[in-house]
Amino acid sequence: MTVPRAAPGPDAAEGDPFLRAMIRGAWAHLPVLLVGSVAVTVAAAAAVVAWHASPVLGGAVAVVGVAPALAALVACCCRVVTGEDVGVRDYGAALRRLAAGAIGAALVPAALGALTAVALVARAAGGGAWTLLPAGVGTTATVLASVAWIVLLPLRASCPEPSGARAWLLALHLVARRPLPFVAAGVVGGLGVAVSTGVSNGLFLLVPAPFALVLAAAFHTSPVREVLAAREPSTQDDPRSSA
Repeated sequence: MTVPRAAPGPDAAEGDPFLRAMIRGAWAHLPVLLVGSVAVTVAAAAAVVAWHASPVLGGAVAVVGVAPALAALVACCCRVVTGEDVGVRDYGAALRRLAAGAIGAALVPAALGALTAVALVARAAGGGAWTLLPAGVGTTATVLASVAWIVLLPLRASCPEPSGARAWLLALHLVARRPLPFVAAGVVGGLGVAVSTGVSNGLFLLVPAPFALVLAAAFHTSPVREVLAAREPSTQDDPRSSA
C-alpha cells in the first residue's frame, strides 16, 4: 500500500504547507496548468455540443474526454502542492497512466445518474408513488458517487491502493472526516463556472486549474496518510495474508 507524500519543507508546523506550496507553485507551473485547463475545457465544450445532439452522447463524451483530462490535471496539481516540479510532458504521462482508470471510475456516477434520470422521468410521467423510492435512492447514490469520484482523482494520482470498493469508501471517509477543504474546492469550481457563464465563456479556461489545485491541497490536508498508515501494519501482521 502506497502512502501519499508528506508535507513539503521542514516548516510543516507553520500554517498549511500544502496551501503555501500551492500558492508558490501556481505561477512557476503556469504552462502545465494552462495546458491541462485547455484540455479539460475543450473536452467539456465537446461534451456540451454532444449533449445538445443527444444526452447519451454528451454523457459518453464527458466520461471519455473530461474525466481523463481532469484526472491528469489533478495529478500534476498533486505534485505541485507537494513541492515537486512538473512540466507539460508530465501531464501527457499522467494522461496515459490515469486515462483508463478515470474513465472506469466516471462510469459509476454516470450510470447512477442515468438510472436516476429514468426514475425521475417515470415519476414526472405519473408513474405513481412507487417511483419515489428509486428516484430518492438514485439521487442519493448519484450524489455520493459523484463526491467520491472527485476525491478519487487525487487519490488515484497519489497512491494506487486501495482499489475497488475500498477506494470509494476511503474517498467518502476522507470527506466525512474533513469536509471543509473539499467543499472549498467545490466552491472554487462552482464560482468559476458561474462567473464564466454570466460574464464570458472565455473565462472557462481559468476554471479547471484553480479547482484542481484546491482539490489537490484538500486531499493532501485530509487524514489520508494516517488512515493508510494505520491499515498497512494490520495487513502485514495478519497471518491470513500469507496464506
